[in-house]
Amino acid sequence: MVVNMVIGDTSYLLARAHGIISRVLTKSHLTLLLSSKNLKELRAAFTQTPYGKIIGNFNFETQLSDLSRSLKNSFADILINFYNQSNSRVRRKIQWFSERYNAENLRMILEGKHTKMSKEEIIARLIPVADYSFEYYTKLIDMSIDEIVAVQKEIRLQSELKKALEEYRATDRFTTLESTIDQYIYTVLLKVSNHYKTYVNMKNILALCRCIALKVPAYRYILPNSFIAKGLKATSIQEVLDIYNYTPYSTIFSQYIGFMDVPLHELEFAVERYLLRHWNNIFRYTSGFQADSIIGFFEVKLAEIMDLIRIIVGVNAGFSEEEIRNYLIYYGSL
Repeated sequence: MVVNMVIGDTSYLLARAHGIISRVLTKSHLTLLLSSKNLKELRAAFTQTPYGKIIGNFNFETQLSDLSRSLKNSFADILINFYNQSNSRVRRKIQWFSERYNAENLRMILEGKHTKMSKEEIIARLIPVADYSFEYYTKLIDMSIDEIVAVQKEIRLQSELKKALEEYRATDRFTTLESTIDQYIYTVLLKVSNHYKTYVNMKNILALCRCIALKVPAYRYILPNSFIAKGLKATSIQEVLDIYNYTPYSTIFSQYIGFMDVPLHELEFAVERYLLRHWNNIFRYTSGFQADSIIGFFEVKLAEIMDLIRIIVGVNAGFSEEEIRNYLIYYGSL
């Protein structure tokens, strides 16, 4: 029996996704990019990859921010196309997935305003998604922090940020706003898919470790639940890791058991790579009738885009091939 795929079917979208992923960078492409000694060599290397059309006529030495924006826009275009062609069930998942990155963008805008970054610097860090364009974010950047909070579309996020603003004004500590956005993101992720549960738990563990290291109250920086509650009485990072040293968390944390100084930035990368491997498997091996496979595709594709930007930034900064590899997420997880 022949099954016809029509626009709106998850199977149709997944077929499109596999077609797009078939054009990701190969190991030989990656080796070519990483072997570039300068931006001129890197541009020549890019022309030999599937991203040759996206880089177009950009001058790598004078238009790096425009190039990064173009790469991120290529992902946004995919997300919008899938959103417009999906059925209501998948569309809702894509909407929540987009909201996660809208919140990430909001954090970067607020942080940029707090640290007095230039408008161009802030824009270069953003990832446009679904209903949130660069034009939308550009307007936010021209507003005050209070005005940015006031115009947020998601009522829960707006409400929580208004509460956090009071402490922010009193202390001038950005972590107050940042932790509120983090908690919102964790909540959004669980609405996208149950597959994010382990990731949220791991991020909660990391937040708890960071709070212990900084000697600040943990309850403000985690998503309260029964899972993390059992670690709240821990007084050291090692004690936290001991408490959660069981599957699947031990996959990441067990190698740091017994170390006096645990590098939290390494744990962050390890958690991100863990999730990406997980989503890669869901995308490639899950039934085409499950909407989570589409989310897996988005995670894989976006991670590749961000790795390309990390390579560009690394080559521009004069980092060695090994140094750049250490900061890759998608290609660092394979």
